[in-house]
Amino acid sequence: MEGSEAPSSSTPTWRLMRQTLAVLLLGGTALIALHEWLGFAAGLDSAISEVLYDAVVIGAGIACLIRAAEYRREHTAWLLIGSAILCWGAAEVYWTVFIEGNPSAPYPSPADIGYLVFYPLAYAGLAMLVRARVHEINWRLWMDGLIAALGTAALGTAFVFDFVAEKASGSSLEKLTTLSYPIGDVVMLSLVVGVIALTGWRPGRTWSLLLVGLAALVIADIAYTLQSTEAALPGGEWINPIYLIAAVCLGAAVWQPRAADEITSPRDRDRREIVVPAVFAAVMIGLFSMQYYSATGGLSTVLWAATMTAVIVRLTMSDRENRKLLEAVRTDSLTGLGNRGRMEGDLSSICEQASPQRPAMLYLFDLNGFKRYNDTFGHPAGDRLLSRFGDLLKETIGSEGSAYRIGGDEFCLLLTCPEERFDAVAKAAAEALTASDRGVEVAAAWGAATIPTEAGDPSAALQLADVRMYAQKESRRGAPAEIELPIEGTEQALKASRG
Repeated sequence: MEGSEAPSSSTPTWRLMRQTLAVLLLGGTALIALHEWLGFAAGLDSAISEVLYDAVVIGAGIACLIRAAEYRREHTAWLLIGSAILCWGAAEVYWTVFIEGNPSAPYPSPADIGYLVFYPLAYAGLAMLVRARVHEINWRLWMDGLIAALGTAALGTAFVFDFVAEKASGSSLEKLTTLSYPIGDVVMLSLVVGVIALTGWRPGRTWSLLLVGLAALVIADIAYTLQSTEAALPGGEWINPIYLIAAVCLGAAVWQPRAADEITSPRDRDRREIVVPAVFAAVMIGLFSMQYYSATGGLSTVLWAATMTAVIVRLTMSDRENRKLLEAVRTDSLTGLGNRGRMEGDLSSICEQASPQRPAMLYLFDLNGFKRYNDTFGHPAGDRLLSRFGDLLKETIGSEGSAYRIGGDEFCLLLTCPEERFDAVAKAAAEALTASDRGVEVAAAWGAATIPTEAGDPSAALQLADVRMYAQKESRRGAPAEIELPIEGTEQALKASRG
């Protein structure tokens, strides 16, 4: 049980540690931002920009380690992330003590080791967190994550890495160290975007804080790299608070609920399925045009871009055609209602989503007298009657549920409206399935099952509703039409009638 994973977390010592970390992370970041951006407490540069700055980074790492200790399911993931931040903090401490203000400081230095070790540890932690939270991801989302990550990497390489590579100077080791930072940042940003795509662009609160923190760290790091490369950005310490905002977002995980934000495939598919490939294909068109327009003929570039555009259009058209085909396959052609295949899919989803506090109801209807109607007036007349029943059911149900024709003269309702409306809607549906013509009467027998209180899975719900429907059907053969057998005891009645 998640709630019993770390009982010590509610002790006064743990609460005090949490409160202290909250004051350090939030208050320290706010103070440093005021100092760097507005000049607040200008005489305390060393205490604020160095000592407090380092303490905030280390505090964020400790917060992640607390999360690792409290939540065993994600222990390894948060241990790696916390260790990554502590390596970053150790590098900051080394920088403060040995490098800040030292004109002869070596490059690379032990501080660079701490900064660079952050990346593989953070990558591994992010991967372990995805592994702990992933649940039933379909191949489309995995491909979206891969496309988004690769596209982001291409953008980062074009606008950051290539720029830094052109400006890097010094010995081979110095160049390698300089280029390691943009490589690490581009990979990190690619992973962040890939994970967001993997969540179906619906990251929960914990994921959002973690991913925003990593993204802010990358942005600050890229800005620092550009700032140190021939003054590509204005100088000064204005970037430092951005680093700390990243640290606060990462450390804030300790205050999040233990219930994990699972990564799952959304049940409802929509046009977002083609957004990722379309957007990043468009990005690739732009990058290709920017990079090669002057090196190759303009016509060939235009034709290449036009071809990629045609691929996107084709993808969109294929998606539309597939949706139309799927809709046709799942629709009963005579009544326009959903068919058995659609009913089974919808029932499965409803069984997953329904709860005792918000139940759903399954109704099965079977027409009494329809065979006689067909024999008397002919099958075309019977088809017209079924079509009219379908129209009447649509009007009756409205937005309170869904109606289906699941067999020759069998209909089904799935109601998701408030529970107090179930009986009224069912009675109205039964009236809609009633007709009388020249002495031939058609009426509906029905059976119901409440989800999930009476049946928790599709098979059990269908079986229970079917038993109750046939019990009512059998009872009416020897009873007046207006008399209905109570739902309770229908199973016993069915057994007796068939005995």
